[in-house]
Amino acid sequence: MLTQRSPSLTEHSLATVRHPTRPLAMPAAIAASLAGALILPLAFPDRGWWPCAFIGVFLILWGVRGQRPRDAASLGFVSGLVFYLSHVLWTSLFLGPVPWIALCVLMGLWWAAAFPFIALAYRRLPSRAGMLQPLGALPLAVAGLWTLREALSSTVPYGGFSWGRLAQSQSDAPFVEIVSWIGLSGLSFVMVWLCAFALELAHLPKRTPLVPKGTPLKPERGFVEPLWRLGVFALIASLLAAWPLWPTHETGTVRILAVQGDTPGASYFISSERGEILTAHADQTIAAEDTSDIDLVLWPEGSVDVSPWYSEASAGIHDQIAEYLDAPILANTVTMTGDYNDPDTEFFNTQYLWVAGEGPVTGYDKAHPIPFGEYVPHRDFYMALAPDLVGLIQREYTPGTRSNVIASEGVRYGVFICYDIVDDALIRAAIDDGAEVLLTPTNNADFGYTDESGQQLATARLRAVETGRALVQASTVGWSAAYLPDGSEIAALDWYTPGSFTAELPTTDHTTLAMFWGKHLEVFLAGLGLVLVLTSPKIRKRA
Repeated sequence: MLTQRSPSLTEHSLATVRHPTRPLAMPAAIAASLAGALILPLAFPDRGWWPCAFIGVFLILWGVRGQRPRDAASLGFVSGLVFYLSHVLWTSLFLGPVPWIALCVLMGLWWAAAFPFIALAYRRLPSRAGMLQPLGALPLAVAGLWTLREALSSTVPYGGFSWGRLAQSQSDAPFVEIVSWIGLSGLSFVMVWLCAFALELAHLPKRTPLVPKGTPLKPERGFVEPLWRLGVFALIASLLAAWPLWPTHETGTVRILAVQGDTPGASYFISSERGEILTAHADQTIAAEDTSDIDLVLWPEGSVDVSPWYSEASAGIHDQIAEYLDAPILANTVTMTGDYNDPDTEFFNTQYLWVAGEGPVTGYDKAHPIPFGEYVPHRDFYMALAPDLVGLIQREYTPGTRSNVIASEGVRYGVFICYDIVDDALIRAAIDDGAEVLLTPTNNADFGYTDESGQQLATARLRAVETGRALVQASTVGWSAAYLPDGSEIAALDWYTPGSFTAELPTTDHTTLAMFWGKHLEVFLAGLGLVLVLTSPKIRKRA
């Protein structure tokens, strides 16, 4: 008589492990997504509680894990919208709620577009039995898809919006050195991978029901003690935290005098007397204490409100300061190709190098003016939608075509005007053109006492580590600071405080591994996630 064979304990254990974990019910998934989206902004300045980035992403992924793609799109939109409503609240300071909400909706749509693919990763990619399950393709795919979303939203549309990338939350974290190896996109990838890995660790089955009480269980049978989970996660996190900085090679030193005029009138929305901003920066430059052997004077974006091209008095002030310090001035003003009232005249946001007795010898015109801030794309269309808001931007900047590397007295400076610092392409262009020190003149007067200035400065610090270059940021109202290639801060000025500092910085001409990869690593990581999902035909059924 034939009898049916009972499955062995090992077979039952493996079957249990392969069975997918039931996804959260939609109310719980929404709650997890909202909680993650509310916690995530706390990782960024001004608070800068960097562990919140991992907690937030873990909760967001938990909410989407195992969901249907259409439900994941809704969860993604809600998560992205809530995150950005908090993260970029500063955009509403002067312009009101409409641009703020419109921007956040756009970014939320990017999350909505990416999350169905993340949901597909959780449903298609097979689980593996035992302790190796979290090390499979699933965390790699999830991290790659997150990186893909960040890459696309940072460039599309109208040049994108590169704010709120996960890596930008880690300027004070022990993982900061990793960016010198794999860049900002690579760090975002590693962060999401770690969160997805932790989520899979948490979902490993705790006990196989057919094993008799008291029987020792082994990892290959699908059981991992909680201590093992914590130990594995702690080991990997510790290895990442201990990752060394890519080595730098100094070729010399340079002394830079950075000036902060404390000029709220540099804002589009705060009026000031003619020449007030120029005078404030000139006065703080003359009042600087440490002025010996200065190689360059750095003034912020918007530091000159009376153009030396058209005012002899302004040109005279420039000459006087450059002669007094025996150093050129890298200042900023609006330049134009013709008459101000001529409709064919082009305007540029220009950082120019002024040499005493010679005037402006070279300069950089901002290559990527901010859409809806420094110019309005498709102006007629948007004017019909919001005439009052679009009408505030009367002067439109033309994208510059000159290199963002300026040479002065044998040193090549990479120059990034304001939001240039979040543009990966401009960073790579400067390094490729031989930049030895990075300079970030910026005007934060439009954002008052909001988180914007701290968020921008955090990205500047990350760029110093990523490129292996010393960096100086000078702001009209703050914050201004100087960083060494390892991210160490050596000088700083608090916001809305007039003053200056002199920073002696190393010059370097080597290439970090992050700069060596260029955009290729980002493309590979983003493409990896998409390929893993699209080439996995088997769909995991919901329990």
